[in-house]
Amino acid sequence: MENEVQYFIVSCSGASNTGKYADEVARQLSANGVAKMVCLPKIAVGDQALVQEIKTKNMNIVVLDGCPVNCAEKLLRKEGITENIIHINTTDFGIVKGKTPYSAEKAKEIIEYIKQVTSK
Repeated sequence: MENEVQYFIVSCSGASNTGKYADEVARQLSANGVAKMVCLPKIAVGDQALVQEIKTKNMNIVVLDGCPVNCAEKLLRKEGITENIIHINTTDFGIVKGKTPYSAEKAKEIIEYIKQVTSK
């Protein structure tokens, strides 16, 4: 039985290791069917069809940023998407930008945390 989409997920896909974590976690959750991954560049260029879809569906939006610059969150807010946001930063899991190599175990830790906060 396929999972039902429970929330949108918007992630950093930056050049650093922290962005890789955010992107990989978002892709895994999307592949599992529990999240609908949003294309962050489409938000950045102001794709109004996507912006309106996000605004009109009453779903949580998991925003997974790779570092404290919080690009994903800032881009959503710039388009007026401010409701139902659950903001998470990969560096909050002990991942050091430019230093911590990617590991499936650490990605799983982030995924489990997201599952917890979205099941409330």
